[in-house]
Amino acid sequence: MKLTSKMLASIYQMLKTLKPFCGWHLPEVSAIEFKVTNELDAMGTYFYCDLTEKHQITISKAKNGHLSTVIRTLAHEMIHCKRWNTSKWDKHDDVFRRLATQISNELGFDPLEL
Repeated sequence: MKLTSKMLASIYQMLKTLKPFCGWHLPEVSAIEFKVTNELDAMGTYFYCDLTEKHQITISKAKNGHLSTVIRTLAHEMIHCKRWNTSKWDKHDDVFRRLATQISNELGFDPLEL
């Protein structure tokens, strides 16, 4: 699979229409820069830049070789995105795990994979 930023934006938009994402008031696709990287140490990353006021989600093509993996990785980064304006946006704490469980219960994922 040749992963592109356009594909990531489309997957994000699709997930954003599903529960529980549809109730999270996530940023519009146009407010997010999607990047495909070749990182070996992270499946994906989320970052918000105060200077550009732009969200950024990266997905590593080196770590995500199947569509199902890309979807789960993007869902993981969307949890971080939901928490962007808190001091714990980058944490994998109890709140993160609760949100991961909501996604998993709704979409049939293993919460330990998120």
